[in-house]
Amino acid sequence: MKKIILFLFIFLLIGSVWAGDFSNVTVKGVDFEIPQQYAHGTNEKNKYVYQDLRTFAILCVDDYIVSNYGGYYGISDSNEYLTIGDRPAMLLTMYNKYISKNVSYLYFPVNQSIFCICFQGNNVDGNISHIVESAPESGMTSDAFYGILKEAYDEHQNRRYQDTLTKDYSDYKDNQHDNSRNDRLIQWYLLTRGGRR
Repeated sequence: MKKIILFLFIFLLIGSVWAGDFSNVTVKGVDFEIPQQYAHGTNEKNKYVYQDLRTFAILCVDDYIVSNYGGYYGISDSNEYLTIGDRPAMLLTMYNKYISKNVSYLYFPVNQSIFCICFQGNNVDGNISHIVESAPESGMTSDAFYGILKEAYDEHQNRRYQDTLTKDYSDYKDNQHDNSRNDRLIQWYLLTRGGRR
């Protein structure tokens, strides 16, 4: 009997220590358990930030997934398809020259939204996995999740292409305008001063 009581006491003690290692934060109505080291950050609209986006953050990227995921995917040093628990995930990692460290962006579905955890390092450790695993499930299939990410990247590339075309056309028009203005200046100069020698 004493062994059972001792076992239960140890089990409760371990459970309370484990629970004390995590804090709860809510982002866009979703509860996450984050490591204590990232507690006491700032909870803003659709994001939780500890210090800055290069240190630790949880973002709901639904409203700007094209610029966020699409932009980061194009400049990341590495990308990795993952499964955390039963959930699909995508890890993008890049070197940040301002802090001289790698910064990673882990994308994963929750409910019908896509969230991103920003953190320093290039590996998903137990703490980061716990954040994902503690989040509510998603009905989104792996194909749907990765399809959304691919569409976000493709749309980002398309926008960059359109911006390039618009800029090239704008530059062309400006150059045409400048050339015609320069032509008029040259014509005026030749007509008014060209006859004098």
